[in-house]
Amino acid sequence: MAFKNALKMLVSKFGLMWVLLLYIIITGAIVVSLSLPFALPVLRVFKSEGVGKLIYSLFSSSSVGDGIDVWFDNAYAVVRAMKNSLIKNRAAAFSTGALIVFVLIFAYRFIFELYEIPLLNVLEGAMSSNARIGFTGRYVSNIGKSSKFALVKMLYTIVFDAIIVLAVYWLFVLFNVRVLKLFAPFVIMLVLLVLLAFRYAFISMWAPNIVIRDGGIFRSFGFSFKRVFRNMGSVFTTFLISWTLIIAVNLLVGVFTFGAGLILTVPLSLLFINLLNMAVYYGKNGKRYYVDSATVVTPPVVSE
Repeated sequence: MAFKNALKMLVSKFGLMWVLLLYIIITGAIVVSLSLPFALPVLRVFKSEGVGKLIYSLFSSSSVGDGIDVWFDNAYAVVRAMKNSLIKNRAAAFSTGALIVFVLIFAYRFIFELYEIPLLNVLEGAMSSNARIGFTGRYVSNIGKSSKFALVKMLYTIVFDAIIVLAVYWLFVLFNVRVLKLFAPFVIMLVLLVLLAFRYAFISMWAPNIVIRDGGIFRSFGFSFKRVFRNMGSVFTTFLISWTLIIAVNLLVGVFTFGAGLILTVPLSLLFINLLNMAVYYGKNGKRYYVDSATVVTPPVVSE
């Protein structure tokens, strides 16, 4: 039900996609400017070691219709080449570490995450009373709360994302086992989808509880874990299906439009995940909400 209603709201709230696209562009420009001092030396090393040619082969294999096993082979070759290049060059390894830790892990996560509370404020107004609320005004008025939430959420996402990256990285070892090589892409994607579903399911009610009930950050985190755990089967399945479709759509659009279509699908995916969080929250807490201006959903009453 939450998945279906989130799709319906995605159509009715399509205009917010342009707001998110602008936000992604602005935050992306900030992150890129912070990254350049660290990234340029690394890119020069990668170029000299032939990593660029391997990346070109990776994208070429997608555009010419090679099988998924060929694509994963090329991706593994890129990862190995990058790893060997950094082992040979300590300065590049240091720059890469600084880029990952200070820019991508901390600066990017903090700056980008500031959008969630104001966006959910906009969605809450639309879903609870069919009201239209401006994103910019909510962004400014909630900057303090958003900053605290972004810092705390970073602790959870860093740990979980590290688990996902390490799990996927070690599964690439399956390509070295001849018997398992054929099944490696399937296993890698299955593990990735399952971990992503768990990652997003457990915190699906965190930000909505902060916005709707004005709950504390840590108390809302506990509330989300407890409520999701009670409804683990349905919530996990919802996010598993959602991430399967999100990855499939973005890969297909990215390949067949040479990346141009991602300008639309990435902010749409971001909007959909937030709509899904709100739909899950309203549904699992027995709260009525507007799907559009003419349709109201009344979930079963839930005991506290």
